[in-house]
Order: sequence, then structure tokens, then C-alpha cells
Amino acid sequence: MICFSQNKTIDSLENVIKNYKTEDTTYVDLRTKLVARKMFLTPTDSTWMDYNLKTLEISKKLDYSKGIVLALNSIGIIEHYFKSNPLKALDHYQDAYTIIEKHPELDKYSVGVLTNIGLIHYEQQDYKKALTSYKALLKYPIHRTNTYFNIGNIYGHQKKIDSSIFYYKKAIAVADTVKQILHIANIKSNLGLVQTNAGYMVDGLNNIKQSLELVENHKLEVLRVSAYVNAAEVYLKNNIIEKAEYYATHALELNKALNNMATKNSALATLANVYESKGDYKKALTAFKEHIVLRDSVINADRKLEISRKEIQYEADKDRAISQVEIERQKSIKNTSIIGGSALIFASLIGFILYRRKQEAVTKTKEAEFNAKVSDTELKALRSQMNPHFIFNSLNSIGDYILKNDTKSASDYLGKFAKLMRLTLENSEKSEILLSEDIALLKMYLDIERKRFEQKFDYTIEVEKSLDPENIMIPPMILQPFIENSIIHGLSQTNKKGSIIITFKKQNKMILCTVDDNGVGREKTNSITYLENKKSMGMAITKSRIDIINKVKKTKGDIKIIDKSQGTRIEVLLPIQLVY
Repeated sequence: MICFSQNKTIDSLENVIKNYKTEDTTYVDLRTKLVARKMFLTPTDSTWMDYNLKTLEISKKLDYSKGIVLALNSIGIIEHYFKSNPLKALDHYQDAYTIIEKHPELDKYSVGVLTNIGLIHYEQQDYKKALTSYKALLKYPIHRTNTYFNIGNIYGHQKKIDSSIFYYKKAIAVADTVKQILHIANIKSNLGLVQTNAGYMVDGLNNIKQSLELVENHKLEVLRVSAYVNAAEVYLKNNIIEKAEYYATHALELNKALNNMATKNSALATLANVYESKGDYKKALTAFKEHIVLRDSVINADRKLEISRKEIQYEADKDRAISQVEIERQKSIKNTSIIGGSALIFASLIGFILYRRKQEAVTKTKEAEFNAKVSDTELKALRSQMNPHFIFNSLNSIGDYILKNDTKSASDYLGKFAKLMRLTLENSEKSEILLSEDIALLKMYLDIERKRFEQKFDYTIEVEKSLDPENIMIPPMILQPFIENSIIHGLSQTNKKGSIIITFKKQNKMILCTVDDNGVGREKTNSITYLENKKSMGMAITKSRIDIINKVKKTKGDIKIIDKSQGTRIEVLLPIQLVY
């Protein structure tokens, strides 16, 4: 009956708009009401963009601020959710919020706009900034359902399970008082996933079932894909494989119309695990390969950097506008002072000089913050470039095992590889990790490579006694490109048993990391040309990482390549960063 009533209201609105003959503010309000009630019910309708652009055009002709704000926000939603383009969406959201700031009477519309901006931070995994945005929105009681829900999502991704469940339940309680069926279904879907991941299997499964029931009974098409993705993961964790496969495959099929990359990425990851559980390693590998490639498109450092640039540019434009107003005010004061007397002229000049100095100081501070953010994002971008080469080599090795019908080796290799990828993903957003964690990653990487090269080499990792691996931070996988080079260009070309010795020693206030191999050396493999060639991406990226660290920390980190009579030695000098 709720759906029937809503359809009747929508039909009535459409008839009123169709018969309305004057393009005035009432006409704009009717159009925005229709968008609010129908757009999310038909997200695949490609005509919504033109519809909202026309509303924006009419609102601008009428100089109707409310209409402009709502149209910009709706266009941002289409770019954000329907077209998976958060960069374009951010432009529209920020334009809308700029108008709201100039018109205090429009403050109530800031909730939707700020929520959407917060969601962009959330989707790009900048949880700290997203959490700050959402907690600021708690001052608007009428919108607390959505705010509690978003805070619950953030805590869920931060693995703060108790806090996540607490806010989800608060959101359900508020939504239930006003019978917000759409919100209840969405919250229960996410709550079920978080509870399942936390080990509350019965509660999680119950909430997922209730969410799916609401989606089916009330035809909540806008939630169907995300609900199916969450359901697939929950059923997989409960070892109900057939249902997990059903919801994952149907989520992918339904997502074709929406083309939401984040949703497709999640569904593929779940499907890969489903196939692995069924012992279908070939399908598992295919799904996992597609997931890995898509994951790098969903969240990448370039997109985060561009979003950061847009935010900083938005703040800078706002500051310039404020500065311009202030300059105009100073001019008026100056003109008045000229009439009033030379003493006032002198005072005005002094005030203007002080004001300019303050503005210059603010500008320099913003520039420093921007450079720091760019440096941090560049480091993340460089780290992300190192992953694909090793990933695809390993996937090809797994493929070879499958083609040879060596399922035991394929399963063992895939298990080790998945564990390494999980740890790598967990550390991908970190500029530094514990030395002990990095050593564990290197051991896992070396074990995989030893299996790939059929135990052709051995390795040892030595840490000087004066160093505490649990109290020293270093950039993650900084030695991996050099170890890879030793294996591929040194040890793989020798007929005898290879050896790699990795050491960590203290040198003044720096840590000296070395990779020593007994391979054929650079001259015999023509690796000198290779290292100077564009193919040596890993070496070049590592050098760039150290250059950025030197710039940010004002240190003198360095890389040295030493040719031995038998093999090669790499020395990497890094600043010591203690945890406490």
C-alpha cells in the first residue's frame, strides 16, 4: 500500500508538471519534488541528467537560489552514484554548498550536500575526514538516521565493530519511528555484514534475510544490487555456498545497467572465494584476476590526489573571495580616511600592510599543507605501481598449475598469494609500517618466489641486535624490487644453488638495509643497461620514494649498487623512525 500510494503521488506530480504553463519558482519546486521522489526508484533512466540540467537552467534564469542548489545536488548524485564519477560530482556538490553559504535561509539543504561530500571521502577510504563531516551533521536531528548510518559504515571499515553496530542500531531505531522502509532495509543489510564479520553469525544472517525481504516486498530497486552483494558475502561466511553464488552472480548481472565499479569489485571478490570454496580454481582465478584489475580502477592514488586538489582549490577560491571583499572594504576605509585626515590615512595603510602580511602567512601555510598532501599521495601512487608486475607473474604461475591439473599446488600457492595480497592491501594506505611487519611480508614474498622457481635459492634475514623490529618504522616493501631483481636477473641464470642475504643494521641515525646475492652479477646479464633502462620500473620507483622521504623528513637516504666478484649487493639507507 505504501508503494501504491507513492506511485499515485508521483503520477499526480507528473500530470501537474505536464500541464503547468509558466516557468516560475513554483514550476521549479514541482520539478525538484518529482526528482526527490522518483529518481532513486529508476536509477537506470538516462533522461534524469537532461531533466535536472533543464531545472538548473530555469532556476538560473529566475535567479532562484533554492532551485539552483537542489538541481546541482541532483546532478552531482547522478555523476556520483549513477555514473561512478566522484570527481565531477564533487564539482557540483561544492558549487551547491557555496551558494548555501551565501544564503543562510538555505542551510537545511546543506545536510544533503555535505552528506554526499562526506560519502566521496568515505568511498576513497579517507575515513578520518568522512567521520569529521558526519559528526558535524548530528546537529540536524531530522536527518540523524542517515548520519548514524554513515558513521556506522565508517566504523565498520575501521574494524571498530562495537561502535559500528551501536550506530547502525541507533539509525534503525530512528528510522523505525517514522517507518522509513528504504533506510531500514539498507541499514539492516550493512549491519548484517558487519555482525557476520565480527563473528555474530546468527544475528548477521537474520538481518540480511530481513533486508532482502524488505527489498522484495517493497520493490526497493535502488537497494537491490548492494543488498545482494552484502547477502553474498554473509552467506559465504556462513558456508551456504549456493546462495552466496546466487546473490553474487545476480548482483553482477543487475549491476550491468548501473556500471558501478565499486559494487562490481565487491561482487567479484566474493565470487572468487565462492569458486575457491567449490574447488573450481579456474573460475576462482578468472574472477580474482578481474577483481584485482578493477580494484586498482576503483581506488587509486591519482583519483585521491585529484579530489584533494579540488578541495584545496575550493578552499582557496573561497579565501580569495573573502579577501576580495575585505580589500574592497579596505578601499572604502581608505577613501573615508583621506577625507577625514592624514592621520586616519596613515592608520589605514598600517592596517592594510598588517592584513597583507597575515594573508601571505595564511597562503604559505596552505601551500605547505598542500605540498605535504601531494608528497603523501605521490608516495601512495608510487607504492601502488609496484604491485601489478608481481601480481600478474603470480597469477600466471597459478594458471600453470591449474593447466597441469596440479590442484594441490595451485591451492597452496593461491592461499599464500591471497595472504600476501591481504597484508599488502592492509598496508597500501600506510606510509610506514613496523620493521617486523615488513620482514613478515618479505618472507612471504620470498617463499612464493622460491616455489615459483622450484627452490632454486635459499634466503636469510638478519636484524642487528641493537635494532628493535617492534619499535622501528620503515616504508613498506622498500627492498622488494631489489630482491626481485636478484632472483630474476641474478639467481635464475646460475646453475648452482642461489643465496640471498637480507640485513638490517644501524648506521649513525640511519638504518642500513642490504640485499646480498651470489648470482651471476650485472655484467654477465647486461643488467647495468637494464637498471638504466625504462624496464627497471621497480628501481626507479624506489629511488623516487626515497627522494620524497628525504624531501619531507629532510634526511639523506640513498641507494648504492655494488658489483661483487660473485653476485651483487644493494645498500639502501633510510632514516630511523621510532614508534615511541
